[in-house]
Amino acid sequence: MTIKTTLSALFAMILLAVLPASARPTTDEFNVDTSKSTVAWTGQNIAGGKHTGTVGISKGTLVFEGEKLVGGTFTVDVNTIEVTDLAGDRATRLANHLKNEDFFDAPKFPDAVFRITKVEGAGDGFSIRGDLTIKGITKSIAFPAVVHHSGNTVHATAKGVKIDRTQFDIKYRSGNFFSGLGDRAISDEFQLDIEIFAAR
Repeated sequence: MTIKTTLSALFAMILLAVLPASARPTTDEFNVDTSKSTVAWTGQNIAGGKHTGTVGISKGTLVFEGEKLVGGTFTVDVNTIEVTDLAGDRATRLANHLKNEDFFDAPKFPDAVFRITKVEGAGDGFSIRGDLTIKGITKSIAFPAVVHHSGNTVHATAKGVKIDRTQFDIKYRSGNFFSGLGDRAISDEFQLDIEIFAAR
């Protein structure tokens, strides 16, 4: 084999290796605007009573290939939990209880993280699956979301995202783990309404 033939074969191998990568769509990363984005929570007891509140996003990104959402990661600051249906000392006491070891144990686990692993859908409607980590425990969850991508900005919403707290070792007053609670039992599921603003 001549040097010319060897160089031609080497060039062809390099070209085959490079072309598939260069043909793939480039990815764009959008940073979450933590001052505008919101996570609202709702928790209920078995008797029908409920509490509402918010928790802040400390950082996050959404990743797109062209117009399609393909990934992302969000970090929630558990220490920012607030109660919105109560006022004064009652709100403060409940918020502090949610942050202690009965619930989210914020001193030990200050961050909750959601990492997108799979996205299906087109246009503005998507089904999102990802890994949610709370108290160091990771579980897969899925939910529908509406994502509007316009130029350098993204607006995304996900309503009624249900989380089973007992999967993350939050068993306080769970009827599935403690008997005789009656009306004092708290639902195993809490709900999140998420609104994300992000920009490139």
